[in-house]
Amino acid sequence: MKEDPKHSVVVGPSESMSKSKKNTIDPEDIINNYGADSARLFILSDSPPEKDVQWSDEGILSSNKFIQKLWQLDQIISEEIAKDHDEDPKNNLSKYTNQYLKKMTENLTNFSYNKLIANLHEMYSFLSREIKRNYTKKTIVENYSKILTTMMPIIPHFASECISKNNIKIEKAWPLYDEKIIIEENINFVVQINGKKRGLIETYKDINEENLIELVLKDNALKKYLEGKKIKRKIFVKSKLINLIL
Repeated sequence: MKEDPKHSVVVGPSESMSKSKKNTIDPEDIINNYGADSARLFILSDSPPEKDVQWSDEGILSSNKFIQKLWQLDQIISEEIAKDHDEDPKNNLSKYTNQYLKKMTENLTNFSYNKLIANLHEMYSFLSREIKRNYTKKTIVENYSKILTTMMPIIPHFASECISKNNIKIEKAWPLYDEKIIIEENINFVVQINGKKRGLIETYKDINEENLIELVLKDNALKKYLEGKKIKRKIFVKSKLINLIL
C-alpha cells in the first residue's frame, strides 16, 4: 500500500509514526479487523487532507459501525424496492438527492473530504426517515443509484456490493444535479405587525401580496393581533416578509 503524501498518520497529539520509533500501525491489521472501507472512511473523516491523521481506536470503530448502519439501511431500501408501490408521495426524495449531490460535488471539488463524510451521515439520517414513505421502485432506484455512485470513491466495496445486490445499473460518470429541483418551492414568510415579528406563514415563494394577506387573516395565531383593528399600511417584500402597520 503506497503512502498518501497528503495524509500521514500520527499516534499521539504531535508524534508522527516512524519505523525507527516503532510506533507504526500496520494497515493490514486495520483492514483485517475492520475492513478496507472502514479504514478509508476513518482517514477521510478524521481531518482535512493538509493535516495529519490522528489515529484513535474509537475513530476506526465508529467508522465501522457507520458502515454497518448503511448496510442495515440498504436492507430496508431493498425491501421498499421489492414492494414497488403504485404512486409516489410528494417527491422529497428526488429533491433531497439533488441537494445531496450538489454538496458532494462541491466538497469533492474543494478536496473537503471530511465534509464528504458529514454529507454521508446527513444522507443516512434523511433516508432512514424518508424511504418508508411508499415510493415507487423507479423513484427509489433512480435516486439510490446516484447516491451509491457518490460512495464509490469513499467506500467502494460497500457501494459495489449494494449495487450488485439490488441489480442496479449505474452510470460510469459522476451524477449531475438539477438546480431547478433544488430550488425551494415553499418558504416561510415572516409576518410582522407594527414592525415586530409575530409569526411565520408557510406558502409558495412567489405568492403575491393580496393572497398572502388572506392567509395571514385566516391564521389563528395571528388573529389576536388583528381583530378589531384596521390595517393602515402594508410593506411587502417578495419571498421574504410582510409588515402590517395598524
